[in-house]
Amino acid sequence: MQWLRYSAGLAVVTGVSTALAFTRGPSPAWAPEAAIGSWRLVSAKANGKLSDFPAGTTILKHVTPTDFIFVYYNTQGLITVAGGGKYSLEGTHYEEAVQYGIGEGMAPLIGTTQVFTLRIEGGRWYQTGKETDGTLIEEVWERVRPMGARH
Repeated sequence: MQWLRYSAGLAVVTGVSTALAFTRGPSPAWAPEAAIGSWRLVSAKANGKLSDFPAGTTILKHVTPTDFIFVYYNTQGLITVAGGGKYSLEGTHYEEAVQYGIGEGMAPLIGTTQVFTLRIEGGRWYQTGKETDGTLIEEVWERVRPMGARH
């Protein structure tokens, strides 16, 4: 479950510009700026098995031009796990350097760099890779739309 705690974070960063257009359909030449924004984890697999999240848990990733942060929060609005740091993105090569965190499973991740393949298509972020503990992950994140935005 370590991958779930970390990978949920791989995907959450706040305070991002809403001026970015939402991706519509495949775009083979998408710009790295397309990753900037807020994302909600909609599915995840670890070593090919669908992951269960604790009931009522929402997992968000926020990506700014320089940093990422992820949070898990429950139905009471309490954050149970969070982490973040710097990231780099070149083409489809995405790396997250975990610099800080809190909550169960975060201590071993601090100071590690997780390497992934990233594809953004149709308002979704597809992330795959092998974490430093050897867990193969596949995640799908959905862009969080600003309040009042049309679907």
